[in-house]
Amino acid sequence: MKAKITIKGKKVQEVGYRLFLLSKAHNLKGFEASNIGEDLIILIEGEEEKVKQFIQTAKSEKPPQAEVSEVTVESYDGEVMNVREYREQLSLEQLAKIVAVGVEIRDDIKTMLKKQDETIAEIRTTRKEIIDEIRGLREDLRQYMDRRFEKLEREIALIKQKIGLT
Repeated sequence: MKAKITIKGKKVQEVGYRLFLLSKAHNLKGFEASNIGEDLIILIEGEEEKVKQFIQTAKSEKPPQAEVSEVTVESYDGEVMNVREYREQLSLEQLAKIVAVGVEIRDDIKTMLKKQDETIAEIRTTRKEIIDEIRGLREDLRQYMDRRFEKLEREIALIKQKIGLT
């Protein structure tokens, strides 16, 4: 027996749906799953009871992030790829996706590291400017306090002189 299952919904692609259904197809002879437009099309072949069980599974189970609005089933009389062959093909597709994402991540990390280096350089520059500013303020404060102490000492000396302590 052969069947065509169409899964429609807001999110039936890029959520691991094909891999999810493939993991449920171990009792089937043939299995293919394709993203067509916004739908997921599954072609299956096997003993009638196994096909019916798979159809029930496809209607009742889905990957956690999938959003399904409709699952339709119709008979199919075309060719269906052997499950093992489809598994190999899907594995290669998934590996290609992983490599593409890995390259993207690597490039993103390079960009982030460059920005991090720029930020560190800016922090070092700012830190040096702040330290120089603090040193300048400390020197200004020291000079101010020295002048104040000198003035206080002169005033104390005048007061002592006026009250006859010197």
